[in-house]
Amino acid sequence: MTDRNKPQDADDNASDKRYAIRLRKFIDIVIEDPLASMLIRGAVADISPTGMRIIADQYLPIGSKYTITMKRNPFLRVRGQVRWIRAFQGDTFQVGILIIESTEDNRKRLTNFLDLELQRLSGNS
Repeated sequence: MTDRNKPQDADDNASDKRYAIRLRKFIDIVIEDPLASMLIRGAVADISPTGMRIIADQYLPIGSKYTITMKRNPFLRVRGQVRWIRAFQGDTFQVGILIIESTEDNRKRLTNFLDLELQRLSGNS
């Protein structure tokens, strides 16, 4: 279900949580822009404890902040800031998001989700 993008030395340091999970099935999201009272559809392609790469059908300016709600597991709602943006396919964009606000419950759910995905990769490969 996923591919991992984990530093080679990460196995040497089990407490190092700086890794990303590349999702084979994207997680649908809604991106809320409270300043413009606008909802934007998108999908999470990669996710880590501190951020994510999303695909969006609208340009999101670097530095702008949005509320992102995931429509399936891990069902998170976080605040994120755009760190980078690149043209993707057609009229879509790849966007790097830094998670800047998240509840403790959301952080735990994300960590559990990433741990389960890594176990699935290492145990069923």
